[in-house]
Amino acid sequence: MTSEPMDIRRQDTVPCYARINVIGGAVMVFIAGLVWCGAITLDLGTIADFGAGAMPAALSIILAAAGGVVLILGFIQRDEEAERVEFAVAPVAILAIAIAMFGFFVRGGDFGLVSTPQLGLMVVGPLTVFIAGCATPEMRVRELLPMSFGLTAMVLLVFCDILSVTIPVFPKLIQDTVSSSFGLDVAMRGVYLAYGALAATLHVALPGVGGNRRD
Repeated sequence: MTSEPMDIRRQDTVPCYARINVIGGAVMVFIAGLVWCGAITLDLGTIADFGAGAMPAALSIILAAAGGVVLILGFIQRDEEAERVEFAVAPVAILAIAIAMFGFFVRGGDFGLVSTPQLGLMVVGPLTVFIAGCATPEMRVRELLPMSFGLTAMVLLVFCDILSVTIPVFPKLIQDTVSSSFGLDVAMRGVYLAYGALAATLHVALPGVGGNRRD
């Protein structure tokens, strides 16, 4: 009478190393460490004047703290609540492509055998969000488009304008022209205002966005 429930419980038990929270938390901490190591040579600046390393350092600390919490929760959660990690190749590959594209093209440069142009956040921002959003099976183009431009507008506003983090905004080919014609700050504000307006327009205009889905 009691052997069957015990067998079922044994089959449902997920070891710590296979729990999705444990692996996810460990990956978050690992990525945070990579970000910190990559930003360690950059100037942090001061509270009044943030340097180029301020944003990646802050993000790495936040990511490490969040990953640590997820990792601990994964270890202490009850067996019946634990979920076994299921590795899906396609979503991981899509996210890797999005991260690689941002790293290779936002500033550009020579990366061994590969040389890439600077495209800046104006181009790379929406593309990165859109490609990363394609990793989910519930992806809807009509939802990703406004999100891509809206998130890019927020990044430009918060990090580039308010916090003055030195991230290239424009492609290298037009950066000098924009600087001499309008000034980079004015042109950057024009970009995030235009992207914000575009995101709002797409959110209203595209069918199925904002809770009015037809499918």
